[in-house]
Amino acid sequence: MKMGSNDLRFAVNPKVASSVHDNGIVLLHLANGHLFASNAAGARIWRGVEERQPLEVIVNYINDAYQIGQTTAWVHVEAFLAELEQKELIKRETKS
Repeated sequence: MKMGSNDLRFAVNPKVASSVHDNGIVLLHLANGHLFASNAAGARIWRGVEERQPLEVIVNYINDAYQIGQTTAWVHVEAFLAELEQKELIKRETKS
C-alpha cells in the first residue's frame, strides 16, 4: 500500500490517550480499553501524527534519525500507520 503523498496526513482519534516515554509510547483506546505499545521510532511517528505533519515529513525524519534509507523508511512508516489506522487509533484526514 503506497500512501505516499506530501498531502496525506493523519489525525489522532480523540478517544485515544498517549503516554510517551524515553523508550517509546503507550496508547490507550479509551472506548474499547485496548493498549498499544511501540518503541522510540513509533513514538516519533505518533508525534508527527499529533502535529499533523505530512507523511513525507514523518518518513524523512525517520530516515534521517535512523539512517535506514528512504525506501525502508517509507515501508516501515506506512506499515506502522496502517496498523494504527486498523486499530482505530488514527484516521486519515480528508481534504476539504
